[in-house]
Amino acid sequence: MTRRLLTRAIAVLGVALASLGVATPTSAVTDAGHPALQEARSADGFLRFRLPYLDGIAPAPDFPNLARAAERPAPLLLFLPATGAVPGDYTAFLSTAASAGYSVLGLDYPNLGRSVTRTCLADAKCYTVLQRNRLTGAHPSRFSHVSTANSIANRFRAAVRYLEHRDPTGGWGRYLEHGRIDWSRIVLAGHSQGGGESAFIAHYYRVQGVLMFSSPVESYDDVTASWIDGKGATPVSRMFGFDVIGDLYQKRITGTWRALGLGTDRRPAAVPTGGHALLSSLPVGTPLQTHGRSVDDRTPRGPDGDPVFAPTWRWMLNQVREP
Repeated sequence: MTRRLLTRAIAVLGVALASLGVATPTSAVTDAGHPALQEARSADGFLRFRLPYLDGIAPAPDFPNLARAAERPAPLLLFLPATGAVPGDYTAFLSTAASAGYSVLGLDYPNLGRSVTRTCLADAKCYTVLQRNRLTGAHPSRFSHVSTANSIANRFRAAVRYLEHRDPTGGWGRYLEHGRIDWSRIVLAGHSQGGGESAFIAHYYRVQGVLMFSSPVESYDDVTASWIDGKGATPVSRMFGFDVIGDLYQKRITGTWRALGLGTDRRPAAVPTGGHALLSSLPVGTPLQTHGRSVDDRTPRGPDGDPVFAPTWRWMLNQVREP
């Protein structure tokens, strides 16, 4: 049993006990009425909390979300993990974002099963249908059938309301306006599937910025996701992508960058900066390992223990920190 499945089994047991009237000491309820499991603030300053079963059905996203408020009003860095990954797999990057002055929320969302790219391949409309369903819960299909309650948008709103209750000095309410997400105050970031979803959201809503790591993987030969057709709501000047040469999906990622208008002409460097489409020439492992190591916690470290790619991350974060 995988770590994620084991945790889900424990959470299911907790729900079952609660239904029998057996109290669970970590239970809490958000002001929106959603059950949440609260964990202590850790030494790295992140508040870790779970929002499982927003629709009362298991399995559902039930790994801890990671949140840390900036000391003063700041944009929110909303991070979406890769297929099968969880926010806790990206603590180095999220800490880097926090140190750059962002409020940070790593969000657990429905991302299990086949990846978007393996599901859709050369079906251009599939990407749009699938990613819209993940975002809003609307129009479930054979490609994806996420409920409205467990959609990214609803889980984000539930997380913000929970944080307003548990961390009232964090200013979390500024990212919602009358219950609607204020995308203009949010920088989206994501890895692989999460980066593709971030770009999808930015196409339909004007966000403060988009940072895509080993993503989006939304081209297949000469086919690209249908949502990329037409001008997006977020200017290309606010979008940045980073990948490492040797990535399993590099050709499809750079193809998507071209379709988005980011280009891929810049010469690769070990730790690149200075462009919208950044490629590292640093060898970091097998093609599959390389796909993850652009941003997850298995990323290469220097002699001081710091992530080798941290200067690239900071550069990208600084490009979109101001509106």
